[in-house]
Amino acid sequence: MAADTQGEPLPSLLDLITKVDNLPLDFATNSSPYYKFLLAPDLRPHGFIHPTTVERLPWPSAFRIDHAAAAVTLAVPTAALANAALQAAVDAAIACGRFPTLNGLHSEPFCVPGVVAAAYPDPGPIRIERFAATLFGINTRGAHLTAYVRDPTTRAIAAVWVARRSRSLYTYPGMLDSAVAGGVKADDSPLDCMLAESDEEARLSPAVVAPRLRPAGVVTLANRNPRTALIHGEILYVYDLDLSPPPGSEAGALGLVPLPGDDGEVEEFILMEWQDVVRRMKAGEFKPNVCAIMIDFFIRHGLVTPEVENQYVEICNRLRRKLPMPTNALET
Repeated sequence: MAADTQGEPLPSLLDLITKVDNLPLDFATNSSPYYKFLLAPDLRPHGFIHPTTVERLPWPSAFRIDHAAAAVTLAVPTAALANAALQAAVDAAIACGRFPTLNGLHSEPFCVPGVVAAAYPDPGPIRIERFAATLFGINTRGAHLTAYVRDPTTRAIAAVWVARRSRSLYTYPGMLDSAVAGGVKADDSPLDCMLAESDEEARLSPAVVAPRLRPAGVVTLANRNPRTALIHGEILYVYDLDLSPPPGSEAGALGLVPLPGDDGEVEEFILMEWQDVVRRMKAGEFKPNVCAIMIDFFIRHGLVTPEVENQYVEICNRLRRKLPMPTNALET
């Protein structure tokens, strides 16, 4: 095993995934002491709530707390009432000041994935504010774009564009990140998110990105925060964007270049050889969940193979694990 300059062993690729995917695979059937979050009449848990949250949150009357069954149930007849009840719960959580994860702030609305729309007579997603999703242990949706450049002669992938997060951001300031990434808002599709974030974060317009963007699947992760013990599932839609110069370009041509946008979230973009990306992931320079995105990219493009990675099968399985909360209405 490789070691850093202090002699400490460097993490393996599987270790990097485990850092953000540490929830046991049998958690859905062995979730004690967490309370299941139910949207009646659906019996599938859409989240898992820590008992301390159950105790501290001033629950609105629409929620039924069953301590014997370890369940928090929201049973209302319409989606509008469900959204109103969830918003009231989030408002109460912010107002009481007992939940540092909220930072005392409201945040953009995300949808609760996997809701059975037919259970409600009115259309529309069930929403919850982004910062509050971990209080309820709900899956969230995100989208990540990996931008890359090919070798002009071999056409093999030579380098990856990496963003450095602004040092003024509340979360992971100054760390390395996907070229473009963002949370998928409640009323948006993953593609909507990618086109908007590419424009805002990297000054790559939809007219430039849309014809080149390639959907490449999904990475699923489930994490229990070691400090707060809150549960969080992630559904991360992944996209590839080839920014290579056209074939036949002069040597040294860069092709399209991402530039920090006006939203202030990106400090700089760095064109980095893929081996250097691996080294810097292991050195702890990347935002943790981005490591899973990069590893997935390297596997899909044949840069990490079973011939060089002895944990290849386990890595592939973990990148697409079954989440304990549903991702669609038909999932059992």
